[in-house]
Amino acid sequence: MPIVAAMAKRAGIEDGTRGWYGLALAVGFGTFQLSATILPANVPNLVMSGAAEGAYGIHLNYLPYLLLHTLVLGWLKGAALIVLICWLFPGKPHPPRELEPLPPMSGDEKRLAWLLAVVLTLWVTESWHGIGPAWTGLVAAVVTLLPRVGFITGEEFASGVNIRTCIYVAGILGLAITVTQTGIGAVVGNALLHIMPLNEDAPFTSFLALTGITSALNFIMTANGVPALYTTFAQSFSDATGFPLLSVIMIQVLGYSTPLLPYQASPIVVAMALGKVPARAGCCCVWRWRR
Repeated sequence: MPIVAAMAKRAGIEDGTRGWYGLALAVGFGTFQLSATILPANVPNLVMSGAAEGAYGIHLNYLPYLLLHTLVLGWLKGAALIVLICWLFPGKPHPPRELEPLPPMSGDEKRLAWLLAVVLTLWVTESWHGIGPAWTGLVAAVVTLLPRVGFITGEEFASGVNIRTCIYVAGILGLAITVTQTGIGAVVGNALLHIMPLNEDAPFTSFLALTGITSALNFIMTANGVPALYTTFAQSFSDATGFPLLSVIMIQVLGYSTPLLPYQASPIVVAMALGKVPARAGCCCVWRWRR
């Protein structure tokens, strides 16, 4: 948001205008919806990955996941998002008249750029070396904290890193494994089988039903909690629909990455708060998106 605010100021888009609301919503929707195509890029993806590995021993790889979701959830959704925001919240930007030249990159900036390039390379080539994206990201984070080599002091880390998010994700993963091991997932999954039209002879209807289940759970648990619960039902859904287990797990990405209300995705809520976007504008954008 600070980056977009600086860009808006240079382009002459004032706070409180429809154009400004559009920029703020673009940040929120883009941060949440489009990042669903990249495995370690948002919290629901991490929860789903951890729940699938803990419950079924399924390890999701970075590149296959990216190739599976990029076309629809990345390119097509991104194009639709641009069209809708430009239509609902038009602005009148103008090219900046005076641009100050940027200073040359510092030593820390150059080292950080190389570190990011190495991390991205390891993520893309995960299927070759077998090191998971979470471990790669963790090692890179540790490197940034090392004396002399790193770029962040202990005080900056303590004040800038949200430890509550880490505890929250760990708690959700623990809940997912508990639901699976105690059999609660199978019980709830069997109950849903009697309600939803899941049938091997109607694959498209089953696909819509599974997506609907994810959207319904989104109202109750928000996007961060949906994968923890849905993934534990995946085996029951797979048996009922005849879909492979991995396909059933992947279907939920379409559901939780398309919220019906802003509160279901925390990045949208944060962007609206920072941009002082009215709730009506956020809900309008969500419902136009769904239609």
